Amino acid sequence: MKIATFVLTFLISFTSFNNEKLADSVRINEIEYKDGVYFFKDKIFNGDIVDYYENETLKFRYAVLDGRLNGVAKEFFPDGEVKSERSYYMSKLYGNFTEYFPNGQIRAKFDVKLNAYGQGEIVENITIGELKKGKHKTKKFDKGIIYFTGASNEILETSENIFILNQTQYKIMDEDKKNTLIEIK
Repeated sequence: MKIATFVLTFLISFTSFNNEKLADSVRINEIEYKDGVYFFKDKIFNGDIVDYYENETLKFRYAVLDGRLNGVAKEFFPDGEVKSERSYYMSKLYGNFTEYFPNGQIRAKFDVKLNAYGQGEIVENITIGELKKGKHKTKKFDKGIIYFTGASNEILETSENIFILNQTQYKIMDEDKKNTLIEIK
């Protein structure tokens, strides 16, 4: 028992001194993004990248591991309600993605899969919500492709090559790339 306690104490001490932890959370304006990696004070960042509205309500929180987006990311409306929830694995958007209307109803929900050939990522199990005359209706689609778009509506690269602030505008097109299922600007 004494040996186990000693080893545990040693590991905790060793980890504390050798794994320089820069911060638990850092505001986006303090983060540098280069070559697909997030840095804080010239070191690869580990922690959460955050930003706040003028009223100091949390605007977003993105988890980062070894300089790459990894885990659940959440964006919020100015009133604090969740705007979107998405999952990343080593900076690639992958898994559940849900976008909400301000009233909490689903605007878009889908599963992000592999990269599509060229640009975008394949999405499946798509639910698109609409609010019309105060009623929430949904449409369902099997597959599509999500494309992140820039300020001029140009299609950007896949998620792992795009800075997080450029991942707020997107559109989902059908498999044939002929019809837009939803566009978020």
